[in-house]
Amino acid sequence: MEATILHVAIDSFAIQAERLRCPKLVGRPVVLAPGDSPRPRVLAVSREARAAGVTPGTPLVLARRLCRDLVPLPPDRDLYAGLADSIRARLAPYAPFGDGAGLPAGRFVLDLTGIARTHDGMHDRAARAGREVERAFGLHPTLGLAATRLVSGIAARVLAPDGELLDVRSGSEEAFLAPLAARVLPSARLPAAASRLDLLALRVVRDLQALTMPQLHAAFGPPATLLWREARGLDTAPLHAVDPPPTAVAEETLATETNDHRTLTLRMSRLAIEVGTGLRARRVEARRLAVKVVYADGREGSARATLREAVAAEVRLREEATALLDRALTRRVRVRRLRLEAWEEAPGAQQLLMWGEEGENSEGACKPAQSAGAAQRPAGSSPSSPHLDRSNAMSAALHNIRTRLGTDTLVPASWLAHGLVTAPPRRTRTPSR
Repeated sequence: MEATILHVAIDSFAIQAERLRCPKLVGRPVVLAPGDSPRPRVLAVSREARAAGVTPGTPLVLARRLCRDLVPLPPDRDLYAGLADSIRARLAPYAPFGDGAGLPAGRFVLDLTGIARTHDGMHDRAARAGREVERAFGLHPTLGLAATRLVSGIAARVLAPDGELLDVRSGSEEAFLAPLAARVLPSARLPAAASRLDLLALRVVRDLQALTMPQLHAAFGPPATLLWREARGLDTAPLHAVDPPPTAVAEETLATETNDHRTLTLRMSRLAIEVGTGLRARRVEARRLAVKVVYADGREGSARATLREAVAAEVRLREEATALLDRALTRRVRVRRLRLEAWEEAPGAQQLLMWGEEGENSEGACKPAQSAGAAQRPAGSSPSSPHLDRSNAMSAALHNIRTRLGTDTLVPASWLAHGLVTAPPRRTRTPSR
């Protein structure tokens, strides 16, 4: 069966995410620039700012001179990651996702191979996926449909107008690429290849297609093979289907709606313990967390964060979850429902200690094994941090007791005044593949 790959591209993804959060930015020249740099440079620009002469890499001081009404914003990667996850959730019913490694933000690859029996059916399914993104988020994606990931990406990024689908039929890849600028090929943007293209006056892909493999090797050296394949629309690596990372979820509908911050914090702490129990039981950790609150009037609030280090310890999860809860609570309306999500990942490798923390025992013999605290040390922590050792040893001990005797065996004393108990870790789940 011939492969059929759909590429969904959203132009200026970060800028559009900022405009979704603040609609007043629509139509205004917007740029993203780091706020903690003494000499910031522009990272992303809107179409309005680009029309004024501002491009990525321009110093912010110069950008302000080029565009007097420029609106600079600091990048919010958690916002962009959350929007990307929401778009993936909308696109998931249409086709499995392909490997998106190396793609910039706002690019999504779907493998339609085998989804529809006819090409017309695939075309219709791809168009409906684009309309779903436009309807749900107000974004205008560009769509490319082709037999390879490379050609579909070029079709969506270079030629397809907003909201339209450009379909490159199988067998016409070379003719489609021939009149395009040579820089549309990924390997042609490599520094070594880019300088050679200018030197040899190879302007369009047709010029590269006319060269034989020995000629390409003589002109470009190692990138020659990549250039030869990409000029003919062939992928340089096979497309692998990917599954979203498993997510641990704990949620609760409050029996009595409340906006008491202490009560909400204690209940979020309970959800963090449930998630942590499930993570430890499966020997995984979490690096990304998300908190969602549903108010009594049906409106929602959310916050998410990417942690510097993956965690599974109860104390760290409670700290991060309650901090996200403070960010998610932006209204004084009573809360009806709380939800905590943690994206799971396998624990990273760590260096084991050759000797015990004391080095030698009282008789002068070396200890070849780790201490109990070092064995529980998370990846990335310092071997000389006794506080972390004690904290993780305590979390491991609590986990063992709750596993044997039940999750409500040991609870913080502050919960007794509110009648809180923990639930079994059955709430933690892995979504179906």
